[in-house]
Amino acid sequence: MQRPSHHPSSPLTHTPKHCRHRVVKPQTTRSSSSQQLLLLLIFLTCCISLSSASPTILYIDDELVEAQIEARTAASEPLGSTFARLARSGTILVDQSPPPEPNSHEHDLDLDRGAGDLKKRADTESSSSSSSSILSASTRRSSSSSTLAPTSTSSGIVAAETTSVQPLPTPFDTGFNNNVTSNCASFMSSMLSNSTFKQCLPFSLLLQNSNSFFQASKSLVRITQTLDYSCAADVTICTSVLNSFASNITTSSACASDLSSENPLVQQALLGLKAYKPLYTASCLRNPSTSAYCFADAITNASNPTDSYIYFLPLNTSLVGGSQPTCDACLQNTMAVFEAASADRTQALANTYVSAASQINVNCGPQFVNASLAEAVNSAAVSNLHSHPAGSMGFVALLAVLITWVL
Repeated sequence: MQRPSHHPSSPLTHTPKHCRHRVVKPQTTRSSSSQQLLLLLIFLTCCISLSSASPTILYIDDELVEAQIEARTAASEPLGSTFARLARSGTILVDQSPPPEPNSHEHDLDLDRGAGDLKKRADTESSSSSSSSILSASTRRSSSSSTLAPTSTSSGIVAAETTSVQPLPTPFDTGFNNNVTSNCASFMSSMLSNSTFKQCLPFSLLLQNSNSFFQASKSLVRITQTLDYSCAADVTICTSVLNSFASNITTSSACASDLSSENPLVQQALLGLKAYKPLYTASCLRNPSTSAYCFADAITNASNPTDSYIYFLPLNTSLVGGSQPTCDACLQNTMAVFEAASADRTQALANTYVSAASQINVNCGPQFVNASLAEAVNSAAVSNLHSHPAGSMGFVALLAVLITWVL
């Protein structure tokens, strides 16, 4: 009799159970194999990366070492070997054509000269002589230059600079026209060639009748040089000389007929001769703020060209209507000079000063300048006053001689 089985008797129930164990085992094996393959791939990737990077490092090291070796070799090699090595490496290109043959004429000259050291000595001597000549030339050029004192305009332009001396302006440098008589032209030429006249360089004659002065007035440096020269003249001697020319120009042997026919050139010459002293004094005034010449400030002041108009008052030219000169110390001092000069009623300032002063006071204030002429001085009386002492001394001397002769 068989024992009853705890398991189902049917074989179908046992077989599936056994089959389930067999299915699970292959899945576990495949997953572990996949993991191993993945790790293997990662490992191979790292190996490949390391193997590919190491040659670059070694190459860089080798290149650096090779460069250092080449540098030390180049330093120890002579110059010719260095060029040869660079030519072999292709760094530089070498002209392979044969060298040119020397010129037969130059070759003969080389043979005539002798040794190479003699040629070098000759070259050294010639170079030293040429340098010494250049030095002497530069010394001559520097000796012909002048350094101006530091001056500046009202706009702040500094005039202190070293510049070569330019020819000084001269009056009547454009010549005389055909309307001047021969006697007058001869007198004017004689006056202009007078050595004392040249040393005086009268500003009063340059202002209206000099093209070179007009060109010089465009440069602060050149106009300052001109004023330096004219203001250095002896005003007493120059006033006497120019007054003498002013008297002589009116004679019949000089320019009397030209003055009677109102020749403008000769009239301006007479006015300039008579106005020498007041214009000398006015042109030599300096700006108390900048130490520059007041006229140099005025003539170079592009922002207000009317500043220079007042300098034409002694030449019988009225101040242009609407002019507004800069109200500064230069204007006050210049008008004070002209006021004092108006005491001589023969001066043209006696006709032009009052209207100009009134116009200036309208612009600068009622008391800016004195708007009236100075007290008149009789020129004849002054002349007699100067002549009386000489006459008295002559009379006394004559009386002393007579007394001595009698005794």
